[in-house]
Amino acid sequence: MNFSKNDKPNDKAVESQKRHVQKARRGFLDMVSKAGIASSTLRYSSLLGGVMTARYAQAADSPKRVVFCYIHSGAPENDFRPTSATNMAGGTYHYGPQGHDIAGICKFRGVDTGVAVHGGTRQALGGGYSGNTIDVDLGNVLGATSYYSTIFLGSNATAAGTGPGIIVSSGGQPIEQPTAAVEKFFGALPDLGNDETYKKSFAAQKAAVEAVKKKLGTEEQARLSTHFKALEKLESRITELSSAQAPDLNACKPNIASDPDDGQNAGMVTHAKLQADVITAAFACDITRVAVMQIGNHQGGGWNYKGFDGHSAGHSGGASVWNAMMTEKFEVPAYLIKKLSETNDSNGQPLINSTAFCQVSCAGNGLSHSSADSPFMLATKLPEFGGGSFSSKGTAASAKNFLSEVTKGLGVDPSATIVGASGGDVDLLS
Repeated sequence: MNFSKNDKPNDKAVESQKRHVQKARRGFLDMVSKAGIASSTLRYSSLLGGVMTARYAQAADSPKRVVFCYIHSGAPENDFRPTSATNMAGGTYHYGPQGHDIAGICKFRGVDTGVAVHGGTRQALGGGYSGNTIDVDLGNVLGATSYYSTIFLGSNATAAGTGPGIIVSSGGQPIEQPTAAVEKFFGALPDLGNDETYKKSFAAQKAAVEAVKKKLGTEEQARLSTHFKALEKLESRITELSSAQAPDLNACKPNIASDPDDGQNAGMVTHAKLQADVITAAFACDITRVAVMQIGNHQGGGWNYKGFDGHSAGHSGGASVWNAMMTEKFEVPAYLIKKLSETNDSNGQPLINSTAFCQVSCAGNGLSHSSADSPFMLATKLPEFGGGSFSSKGTAASAKNFLSEVTKGLGVDPSATIVGASGGDVDLLS
């Protein structure tokens, strides 16, 4: 490590410690703010503070990750769900042994998005044209201790048209170019500031607990005692964070020198795979724990295949063009799952062991513009999902049921997200 003549090695360590303390404070306040709770309210409601503390501690204690990969307009009709981990359907060729060979940890499902293609994009992440999509809500929990609560990347996601339904996430516009994503997330860590509100808020809660102890019954005192211990645990965690080192962004940075053409045949796949590399690197560095990649949009956009874009292929290209184009796009999620399986986290374990990969779409089949049998899929080795094993079921499930079970498997109560469904017929947790 090189230092200028005016620098001392300890200066770098102290600066790193300060950044981590500030990050923890900012992370907690950001989480509370996104939950719609004023920080002043915590000072007068110790039990509410305990709820938020538990949410923050959960994110710190459970390094679970989730990535949503959206592919527009469904899949080849009756050609997505394989019959076994080695016997792929035509549309899932890239998942099997002749491709990236990751089908053994995949759970393929056909779901009903509820909206027939056009305008159905947000339904793929459990949302509508107002309110949050599931990635934003999960980012508030799983990403509470990360530098970025979520990241959102695209590949021709904004190529055609504007308006509701085009962008899958409610979290803003995607970064479309891999080099721009590398510059943003690996150029430097975000400025965390010096806000002391976090520390003052917890001090106020402690004072409030002590002030009311004598006025409470035995059961209430026991509950407050538990809450008080939770506060102490969190403060201890912040002390530990202060001695931790920030990630080495140069060591984590993916090697992406330029942005390839993303509009024609192999170019569109190459471009999206580079975005997958960025997401994998961000997870490995623990820069974020929630990510979304949007491949195309429900209007088809600039993803051209043999002279047809995604929209015209569905209307006039016919099955011979449409099926081949969609099958080619499905190499991207298979590639990303493989990367998660081959890349280790900071604990030396493959990322797929702590990551739920979710493939989603806005339709069943773009040729017929149907909402049924949309190509959803979960790939993970998280033990909460049975440790990862192949399965393929029929088409009874809804998108919200699928997302609800994913949320449960990540250790988050679905009522804390926009999902609000029971799961039931999806069967992802076994």
